[in-house]
Parts: sequence; C-alpha cells; structure tokens
Amino acid sequence: MIPWTKIHKGERTEHTLRAMGPLFVWNIISKCNLKCAHCYRESSPELKEADFTDTECINLASEIKKLNPPIVLLSGGEPLLRPNIFDIIKACKDEGLRVGLSTNGTLINTKMAKKIKEAKVDYVGVSIDGREEWHDIFRGSTGSFNASWEGIKLLNNSGVKTGVRFTLTASNSYDLFYVLDKTVQSGTKRFCLYHLVYSGRASSEQDLPLEDKRKLMEKFLLKVREISLKDPEFEVLTTDNPADGIFMLENLADKKEAVSCITAHRGCSAGDRVVYLDSNGDVFPCQFLRDSLLGNVRKKPLFDILNDRNNELLQQFRNKKDHLEGRCGSCRHKEICGGCRARAKAYYGSLWAEDPACYLEQTSTKTEDVLVNESKSIL
Repeated sequence: MIPWTKIHKGERTEHTLRAMGPLFVWNIISKCNLKCAHCYRESSPELKEADFTDTECINLASEIKKLNPPIVLLSGGEPLLRPNIFDIIKACKDEGLRVGLSTNGTLINTKMAKKIKEAKVDYVGVSIDGREEWHDIFRGSTGSFNASWEGIKLLNNSGVKTGVRFTLTASNSYDLFYVLDKTVQSGTKRFCLYHLVYSGRASSEQDLPLEDKRKLMEKFLLKVREISLKDPEFEVLTTDNPADGIFMLENLADKKEAVSCITAHRGCSAGDRVVYLDSNGDVFPCQFLRDSLLGNVRKKPLFDILNDRNNELLQQFRNKKDHLEGRCGSCRHKEICGGCRARAKAYYGSLWAEDPACYLEQTSTKTEDVLVNESKSIL
C-alpha cells in the first residue's frame, strides 16, 4: 500500500513499518449480502461455506497478537453479517490489537454505527466503485450506493475514522475523481485507490489498458497534490500495484525525501508484510492468492505457520526478487517493487512472471540512480 499523500509530504516511515509484523487480513465470514463483479472471494447471498466457530474465532485473537500486526482487518464476505462480530472485536481489543473493518457499508444504520463506535473499532473502510448507477450494477444491488454513503455519514457523525475504497476498472475509471471529490466533501479523511487484481470474479478483461492507466495516474497524482495542499490531514493511498511508487517518484522534484517510504514498503507484500486468514482457517500469502496455501490454523498454530523456515513457498515469497522472471526479473526496481504476484499467477500461470498490469515506461536515469542508491542504503 503506497501512501501518496505522505510521500508528497516527504515523510520517512521505514522505521515504523519495520517495527511491526504483517498486516493481518481476516475473512471472518464467507457470505455477503451483495454480489460484486470484482470480488476476489466470489462471495454472494447464496454462498454457503464452512466458517470458523464462534469459539475458534475468539481463541485466535491471542495467536494473532503474537504476530504484532499494525492492524487486524476484519473482512469477508461482509463481516457485519457475522453474528458474533463484536465478540471477535472485543477479543482482539482485549489483546491490545488495532481493529479495522472492511465492509460494503450497506448494513450500517444508526444502531450499527453506535455499536462500532462503542466497540472502539479503529478504522472502517467502505467500498464505493463509481456513480450511483454504475456502483449499483457493479455491486449487484439497487440502492447499495446510497446505503453505503449513508453508512459512511453515520460513522463520521459517530466519530469513527472512515475511508473510501475505490477499485479501478476499465468500466469505472471515469468515475474515479467523482468518488474522490465526494469523499473529501463527506468529511472522510482517507481515500484508497485499489488496482484490480485478477482473482475470484475479477479478470484481466475488466482491467484498464496500460496506456490509459498511466494517463489516469498522472491526473490522479496532480489531484492528490491539490488535495494535500488544501487539507493536510486527508490521506490518499494506492494499493495492489507497486509500480505506483516508482511512477510517483518520476513525477516529483525532490526524490530523495520520498524514496525511503517507497523502499520501506518494498513492493508486493504477499507472504511477507501481509497475511490472509480465510474463514475456514486456511492461511494464504494474501487474499488474492487463495491457491497458494501456507497451512491451516486448525492443524498448526498460526505463528508456527508463518515462521516455518521449511515452507519453501513461504521462503520464496520472502525472497521474491530472487525468483522474478520476465520484465519484473530484469527490472532495476525489483528490490523495491517486484510487481503483483497474484496478477502474474492469474494471467501467466506463474507466481514469478511479470506483472501484466505494470504501466511504467522507461524511467529517467536520474530517477533510476536515486532509487537504486537510496534503496541500497536503507535495505
């Protein structure tokens, strides 16, 4: 995840990042009340899969604590459909963990917003993917657009920190700045731009062509600069495309002040700085690589799974640069980028192939030298 607003301000965050364990994404329920066209989990109202019992979920909080994650993101499916979600949140908070919710927002009424506030949830990310007509089609439910924004409004009024998450596709790219502007106007202080990852119902056919994506990101960068000057507290982040950081540096005047943030994130997080726990106990390198099983917590403790030096797949993820092929393998930025491994696997059938969604052109010699030399001094 690349914090564009923080990079623009020249903030150096590598020490903070390295002091923490992996971002922990926990799918606490497979079912969802919507049926989104890009869902990595293929969740829907009809989906019925075996989920963890209430007791198993509560007991996992102490195991998660051992990993020292910066935050536990409760996801799904739709996490608010889980009957004992507030028991899970309490168990995590009792362990001293920060807790976030990844939700579509449609189930957040006044009563639910109050419960989320009282549970001391640290952050709620709500997905909005375009203007009303397109969003409702994309989410498979008429009225979901208005329900999601109403949920955001209620949370903001309750004093809960919120963020809007926008997944970029070829069909909704024209709505990006509309949603960003609406986010600013709503009082929400965070906007996350997600690049499409080909997993579940999402496919490469839905993605924006590379040239169009590059042009859009140029405009996005200018918009971010404009917003950060007006409101220094507003955060803009991008995720699921490590090329964003390098692209941004190419367009910044003072590169050295920002490069440490890029090197600290070190590109694709799968298997290293992020871990995904599915609702049945399966552990994966990230939520988009659900065919790359690392283990199951019903058979082996979570901490042991993620610290197994004999797990060849896990060790490969933690040394990605040694396995990259194609354009990613020959790229000078592979130490700090490496592309998205989930997209490579989906598109080429290989975890280590080049990222098909890399939109970078040849970077300048000045940018190359700054990135390579500065990253060596930090890594």
